[in-house]
Amino acid sequence: MKLGRNFTNTFVIDVLNEEDQQKVLSGEIDLFSMNALGLLEFKKRVSFQIKKARELGLSHIELDADIPSPYKEMATDERFRIREEAEKNEITLSLHLPYSNSGVGCAVSCIQEEDRIFAVELQKYYIDFAKDIGAKYLNMHPGTAPFYMASPLFLEKIEASFIRSVCELAEYAKPLKLHIENNVSFDTIYVEPEDLIRVVEKCRNKGAEVYLNLDIGHWFTRAEKGKEIPQNPEEVMKKIPKEYVCELHLNDYVPKKIIFHPPLHLTEGFLQKQNLINYGKIIKQLQPEVVILETALKTKEQVAQRETLLTEETRYVKECLEL
Repeated sequence: MKLGRNFTNTFVIDVLNEEDQQKVLSGEIDLFSMNALGLLEFKKRVSFQIKKARELGLSHIELDADIPSPYKEMATDERFRIREEAEKNEITLSLHLPYSNSGVGCAVSCIQEEDRIFAVELQKYYIDFAKDIGAKYLNMHPGTAPFYMASPLFLEKIEASFIRSVCELAEYAKPLKLHIENNVSFDTIYVEPEDLIRVVEKCRNKGAEVYLNLDIGHWFTRAEKGKEIPQNPEEVMKKIPKEYVCELHLNDYVPKKIIFHPPLHLTEGFLQKQNLINYGKIIKQLQPEVVILETALKTKEQVAQRETLLTEETRYVKECLEL
């Protein structure tokens, strides 16, 4: 079982000019604006991410193709340079396909067929990129639904559309392994493991090789909808059939404050140390090929301490998961 990272916003400040870096660290520029200034450039610098992964003792990186993304337009020679550098550094790669509500990617479950087809064609461009860089895995979200479509008959139509998209993309993606990741509760649909298990089963019954990436931090957002988070929330992982598991995302969530992906070793969310130790024992039975950390920084103080935070968190997770 490998340990990897999606670096999210953790080193975005490093691509900014010195003046903007100081504005971030002073609080004059907030972290969302930091992302607006530097996230696209950070995503381009895959070599930098490989270097950071090596320094942290990791063996996998998940690149994020969500908006803003440079990958669709990246030149072929640059794609092959990424492949060579990753192989040389013994880093495996995966790609998170576009999913944002502000873009086309989330329309993979759209009941308007021409919109769904458009979304699928977009995802194929990114799958081509993933193949060129030698990625092993792909990860996608199920799309979203407005509240006025959260009715049984609409949900049936949405699921049928989504299954068509997944089956088409899984076939196109071969030999990469395609994963469906559960949404956060704010996306209305496909938050619960039972819903994703049902979809994966239906896709497999149609001959598609599809896997379930149950993001436990996303599942914790059900608390914002008044749903219970049990005393030992890590046991939700026991619901996943072993044969559906290949890649898993690991992160936490702080309810009421609505803080996504806090550093795990700070134990601000539901995953206290014993919970994470238990999580490790459970997933060892599931035998994922890779577990991907998705820490995101939320304050200028965390940005200033980014190297220390990620180093300490990586060490802590390895200890808890016995890696």
